[in-house]
Amino acid sequence: LNLSENTATGSCRIGVFNNLDESIPHNEGAKSQIKVLLREGSAIGKPKYPVGTSVATTNVNDRLMIAGNCVFSRMGAPYGQAESGSHLPAGVGVISGEDPFKHGKSYVNQVFVGYAGGGARHGFDGWLTYCGPANAGLIQLDSVEVDESMYPIVIERRGVLPGSQGFGEFEGAPATGGVFYPLDHDMTIVYAADGTSFPPRGVLGGGDGKESETIKLRAGEKIVLPAFSEETIEDGARIEFTACGGGGYGDPLKRDPKRVAATVNRGWLSREDAETVYKVVLTDADEPGLLKVDEARTAALRAV
Repeated sequence: LNLSENTATGSCRIGVFNNLDESIPHNEGAKSQIKVLLREGSAIGKPKYPVGTSVATTNVNDRLMIAGNCVFSRMGAPYGQAESGSHLPAGVGVISGEDPFKHGKSYVNQVFVGYAGGGARHGFDGWLTYCGPANAGLIQLDSVEVDESMYPIVIERRGVLPGSQGFGEFEGAPATGGVFYPLDHDMTIVYAADGTSFPPRGVLGGGDGKESETIKLRAGEKIVLPAFSEETIEDGARIEFTACGGGGYGDPLKRDPKRVAATVNRGWLSREDAETVYKVVLTDADEPGLLKVDEARTAALRAV
């Protein structure tokens, strides 16, 4: 999990650039003005031979970028960013096995069934398909149908987990969860679900995002799996994952009530959480099935 000198230096610079005006070019002239102090022999610094750096672009590297983004929030709004979800939950695990529908031919690949959401920043909610700061929203979710046609697996469920986002004036992205399993064979999965013990934290009064979780479902039993592991999912068993949500930015009571209503109507927030967390009272809208802000009751509740 050691970083290389380049990833350690680059990740620190990313945190700085994310908090500077976008008109500043990301070129050598600008980069040279950011001095990064690295300690030789450190996991986050200059590695010493013969340590490995095969995972230098994810996980610990994500944590360094997250720290670089967050530290600027100590300056107050509009600076900084809440912690984002980190990398490699089981939803982006590496799966392998022998395909029973292709005469036992071996298969192995990393799937992108579901991954962590982004942290909020001033003016913006977190990005749903963030996939850690090393990707920062540039990667795409796999098509369920394509994955199921390429590999002997079934993706039973994938979707947003309501109420799993870090609450705040600007919300972190909600967590993504799902269930998938092998067809007529045993499947191996390798993953490294950071955010299981330490979920993404909010900043400046924002709430934390939901933690990652990995569970094996077998014969009616729920087996909580380690955060970092190589597991065999036997024929008949299923793997359930939660890829953590992002942290929130700012006081939830400052969130625009109309944005709260929109999140409830989207199915990402319960009506009860809207009232207890955001102190926003909703009532039936003219369009069936939708809710709108009860402005008078909301103003009264927020004044308490």
